[in-house]
Amino acid sequence: MSVSTSTALGPADAVPDPPRQVDVVIVGARCAGAPLATLLARAGRTVALVDRAERIGNTLSSHIMQADTLRFLDRLGVLPDVLATGAPPFVAADTRLEDFHGLLRYPGATHGPGGGICVRRQMLDPLLLVAARRAGVQPVLGAKVTDLLIGDGRVTGVRLRTASGPVEIAAKLVVGADGRQSTVARLVGARRYHVVPGTRAYHWSYFADATPAGPPTFVFHRWGDQFVLGAPTDSGLYLVGTAHTLPVGGPAGHRCTAEDFLADATSCPPVAQALAGAQRVAGIFGLTGFDGYFRDGAGPGWVLIGDAGHFKDPAAGRGIGDAFRQVDALAATLPGVLDGSARDLDGATAAFARWRDREFLAHYWVGSDLGRSGEIPTFLPEIVRRMTDRGRGADLLAVLSHDAQPTTVLSPGRAVGAVGRLLAGGRVPRRRVLAEFGAAVGDQFRRARLVRRPRHEAATAPTVVAGASTEGCR
Repeated sequence: MSVSTSTALGPADAVPDPPRQVDVVIVGARCAGAPLATLLARAGRTVALVDRAERIGNTLSSHIMQADTLRFLDRLGVLPDVLATGAPPFVAADTRLEDFHGLLRYPGATHGPGGGICVRRQMLDPLLLVAARRAGVQPVLGAKVTDLLIGDGRVTGVRLRTASGPVEIAAKLVVGADGRQSTVARLVGARRYHVVPGTRAYHWSYFADATPAGPPTFVFHRWGDQFVLGAPTDSGLYLVGTAHTLPVGGPAGHRCTAEDFLADATSCPPVAQALAGAQRVAGIFGLTGFDGYFRDGAGPGWVLIGDAGHFKDPAAGRGIGDAFRQVDALAATLPGVLDGSARDLDGATAAFARWRDREFLAHYWVGSDLGRSGEIPTFLPEIVRRMTDRGRGADLLAVLSHDAQPTTVLSPGRAVGAVGRLLAGGRVPRRRVLAEFGAAVGDQFRRARLVRRPRHEAATAPTVVAGASTEGCR
């Protein structure tokens, strides 16, 4: 079965005659590009929002969103529309990390719009595009970027292939919001760095007539090599996600049958309870063979946002939230510099790229560690157990909502304390505890060196030298 895309916006919403000159061209009309277009248009800037898709509907993506995402949707003015899809905000997170199991309450459930939410992309993305149209943006759908316009060593616009023929749009700035396989990133030669190959296969699907217990709860269970997620989503459906280590042959040797998927899902007791009597009503979607990365974030006349510039392991559930956070930062910066000199504009986008790396790097490593194959180091569940015993379990959810930095919650002091308790308690072999802690310390030193001297991959196509902004991206 396929997932319904009845809310998708299609060719009738496209502009038959795209503008020829604007302040900003945004390539990609989904969860990074559409809200950026909305905010820039509200600030009085002219925007061309283009996307190669003829319909903005479903796309391969995780869609667990945390509390900061709900606050952004509220500020954007689309939260009522999102809630009207029937997706309930989360009240709590049923959390398992190896031998720790607890029900953590979201602070935002009582002091904000909610602790988190799960909305399918074929519901969310069209709502974001509608908000852009309400702001005066005319989306250009079914338009593929074939090249960039270059003048005086900087990007000055895009060349499109549309159903009615080639079109050129000149702009002061081109924003690549076009995902992991970003055309803009490829054309400017943006290099990847801090690359972490994914070692897991992620699969998810949707069930009707599920009966989860209690109030709306996000299930996050990670134990051994098992990883199971569950959450109520829009339209009365229930999302189930699973993940496990790829076989030795890598993605090419991987298969996930319906029986395998259901067996993985029901190995998690709260999800098994929710699915008792439920019926799967969609296909099984999968994500394998991905890398986590940062890309050079900006250069002369161009900037990258969302997955185009930075992608982390889906285990952290931060893709959409990180895109929104970047949109907020860039939208606050651009209106004040678009009428200035090219140097001022490039300086502002380079500063944005530096901010992006500082803002997301620690969370990037958390996502990589959560998504890593095998068991979680024993001291991490011990940290969370002690925090929960002291009434601070919500601090972990604050990390996932990007409301707290991992280094302040999962701090070295807490890690040392956890190791000490494990050694004293004797529940875990001493050699294992020390080996895991030593490996974690080694990771921290290695990552600190990478911050000072990032390892860049070769540029894909140096149309505009990405190195011009490299110092702005470290």
